[in-house]
Amino acid sequence: MDLINRSIQYTLLPETGNTDNVIVGIYGKSDKFEINANLKIVADDLAEGTTFDDLSKKQLFVLATNRLPELLPNLAYTNYQFFVQNDAPVRLTAYSNLSNNGSYITLNSTLDQSDFTDKTIGSVGYEDVKTAVKTILNQEFPESPTKA
Repeated sequence: MDLINRSIQYTLLPETGNTDNVIVGIYGKSDKFEINANLKIVADDLAEGTTFDDLSKKQLFVLATNRLPELLPNLAYTNYQFFVQNDAPVRLTAYSNLSNNGSYITLNSTLDQSDFTDKTIGSVGYEDVKTAVKTILNQEFPESPTKA
């Protein structure tokens, strides 16, 4: 999935004017997923001796996207809905989100029968949907967190 940087917001400390944290807006869309995220980067996420002022937009974006694999397993699945054609379910969309210490993620996942090998799509339940989404997320976002 190609991700793009939608925004970068700096929060400055009123006492010193130094950057306290950065919120990086991320968007991506593939055949299976649409993701919108605002990820909070704090000083502890930076390499030792590095400040926010040392980092470019690209470096901040890399830091944020590297946090995705860490946060995605914590998504809350709020709803899913079937799409029916000729009275039979053909796909479903699962809606998930996360609010975690200033980071926010919404993920819409579109799944079809190929995502469920042991059941028909019309018989899948909540846990089946969660498992299918997590399997695909692990392929799209393998764990690779690094500091800038």
